[in-house]
Amino acid sequence: MSKRDFYSRQTILKDVGPSGQIKLENTKAVIVGAGGLGHPVGQYLAAAGVGEITILDFDLIEESNMNRQVCFNKTEVGRPKARVLKEKLSGQNPYIKILSRLEKIDANNVVDILKEADIIFDCCDNFKTKFLLHDTAFFLKKDLVQASLYQYEGQVQVFNYSKENTKGCLRCLWPKVPKANCTGTCQEAGLIGAVAGSLGTLQAMAGIKLILGLGSSLQNTTTTVDLLSFETNKIRWNQAPRCPLCSEHASIKEIQDKNYEERESFELDEIPAKEFTLIDIREFEELEKEVSVPSLHRPLSEYKNWVNLLDKDENYLFVCSKGIRSSKLVKELMTQEFKNCYSLRKGLGGLEEFRSKS
Repeated sequence: MSKRDFYSRQTILKDVGPSGQIKLENTKAVIVGAGGLGHPVGQYLAAAGVGEITILDFDLIEESNMNRQVCFNKTEVGRPKARVLKEKLSGQNPYIKILSRLEKIDANNVVDILKEADIIFDCCDNFKTKFLLHDTAFFLKKDLVQASLYQYEGQVQVFNYSKENTKGCLRCLWPKVPKANCTGTCQEAGLIGAVAGSLGTLQAMAGIKLILGLGSSLQNTTTTVDLLSFETNKIRWNQAPRCPLCSEHASIKEIQDKNYEERESFELDEIPAKEFTLIDIREFEELEKEVSVPSLHRPLSEYKNWVNLLDKDENYLFVCSKGIRSSKLVKELMTQEFKNCYSLRKGLGGLEEFRSKS
């Protein structure tokens, strides 16, 4: 088969044609995650003729992967996912270049991994990596196509950062990285493989649209899909006036580890100047040995004596030495309908560390 024949069914489309095929061949894509999303994304990018595809994944194949990672088979258990998927895609299309990187992406290597890419496909399954990929795409002005799964549902988001006039980003919706266990993982919640296949296919098509300039823009839009009802919704959103990344009030200026630490929604890194009543829950003997702060002192051991004196409409920030006791206390208060309680993350011991890094 000739190269011309290989792509003939898509080049006859008037919006693609030979010029569109050249655009695809000149594109460098990075797929982060060789799992349930990464397989269909890789297969359809390869089939479309995206010229260079790099697959990034540090994990090994397990038997439990088989129901959704359909390029693998049982004889490959124990082998690196990225390397095996590279082999499968190379066999699928001999006219493109497939690379694999067997490493874990983090704040130290993410720029090096993504700097040569034209488009990034987020096929990972954790918030920390999703936000890291997103912010790096923002700073490097790379296009990003993101997908997420949960049981029978999924969503796709497109960030067209290669265009200069793009406004709005992921942190307009989620200013801070959510806690890792706030949603169930695939292992915990379960997943039918066809759900991953459907969302991965949509993710691949969204990327091909970006490369070829086809259809309407999906920027500032979250597309949700329910595979039980077959209902699809588009949720449009605007740039947040005080977004920490893309607004004029941005506080995130570069890729740093501290910006990707998963945290509870009620945890703060700093003691606010006002609007909070600060309550120190350390014991008396701790106050003599450790740093002190202007606050009300309410020892946790005497919790039952003072909890009923709290006002459920007031804003409270609880502090302790390491943030562990204050975090547990806030979780308990939230079960009692206290909605404005917060904990100092890492406690007073981590306060100076935070200030030194800021």
